[in-house]
Order: sequence, then C-alpha cells, then structure tokens
Amino acid sequence: MDDLIKQDLWRYALARWQDKDFERACLHLQDDFQVPVALLLAGLWLAASGKQPDAGVGRRMAELAEQFEVDYLRPLRAVRRKAGEDARLPEFKRQLQQVELEGERYLLTTLPTLSGNLLPASKPVDAMAWLLVLVPETAQCEGLQKSLSDLVAL
Repeated sequence: MDDLIKQDLWRYALARWQDKDFERACLHLQDDFQVPVALLLAGLWLAASGKQPDAGVGRRMAELAEQFEVDYLRPLRAVRRKAGEDARLPEFKRQLQQVELEGERYLLTTLPTLSGNLLPASKPVDAMAWLLVLVPETAQCEGLQKSLSDLVAL
C-alpha cells in the first residue's frame, strides 16, 4: 500500500482527535473495554473511505492492534500515568506521551497495509459495520455496543 494511503489514515486520525467529545469516547473505549484507539480510528476511516467490511481483514487488523497494545502501548501508558501522579516528573511524563504518540502513529500507519485489497462497497458503508468486524465481542457486551454506537454518532 502506498505511503499516501497510510498518511491519509494518520491525517484522518489527527482531524478526528480535534473533537474533544470524540477523544473522550475513544479513551472511554480504550480504558473501560481495552479497545485500541488505533483500531477504532482505522474502522471509522475504512467506512468513510467506502471500503466493504471484511471479516478476515478485520481479524488481522484486530490481532495486530491488540498485540501492539499489549506489548508496547499499555505498558507505556501505565508508566506515563504513574509519572503523572508525581509532581517532580512533568518532563518525563511529557516525553512518555511523545513516545506513546509515536507508537500510535506507527500502528496507524501499519494497519492500512492489511487493508490494501479491500473492495469498494456498492453502497455507503455504515461505520458500525466495520466496528462490529473489528471488535466482535460487541455482540456479547451491551455496554461496549452502546459506547461504539455513541462513538459512531459523533
């Protein structure tokens, strides 16, 4: 997949993140349901790009995002939050935020490489359709389903 497509997801993510309600909804899903924010952004971007939801692609994207979260982002986030509780460490916390953001950027530029062969949909794609593919546990968790619906509505 070419660099322009990868950059498009990054630019899409930056633009969406400017909306504080959207940011809060994503962080709620991340903190309360362990859903990677990059995965949410990728799903919304794929829907906005008119790509047909695909269970296989969704599974590969979810596995990649989850493993990256477990290996890198969650441990970084935990250290950053702990540093935020210590008034002596504001610069350390800021540096950790930068590293965490770089990890998110890496993930947001990697996820599109798994979606290069997706077909355009024949009709507009409902964002919830992609989120259901990417976060299949939604079917078993009413709170998660509502939170995803709230995100889509923003």
